[in-house]
Amino acid sequence: MGDHPSVGEKAQSYIDEVKSIDGIIACALVSQDGFVMGKYFRDDGHAPSLFAAMSATILASAEAAASAIHISSPSSVIVTTAEAAILVVYAGSEQLITAVVEKSADISAICEQIAAIAARFGEDM
Repeated sequence: MGDHPSVGEKAQSYIDEVKSIDGIIACALVSQDGFVMGKYFRDDGHAPSLFAAMSATILASAEAAASAIHISSPSSVIVTTAEAAILVVYAGSEQLITAVVEKSADISAICEQIAAIAARFGEDM
């Protein structure tokens, strides 16, 4: 069988790296069609699957909006609320990393960190 990690193990190792960033409340590695490849959630009910699917929808909607006004597709989307921010970042051509970030956290620094992780994941897969 060998010592090569499975796709699920690789995905979870990237999620472990994302969740170690200060300010991350929850995160998931998701396919563009909303399939959860790896996740970290404090409450593991039905929220991860719904969160993953809706995150993929957010990015798809942002792509459609960009296309409608003839600008390049976004590499990430940030949704801010009174309690937190949701960050959705492409990780390769078929996956994305999505995270819930504490409102008090430095969202710009977190975006940069997650973008670097996403780039490595995209190259690895």
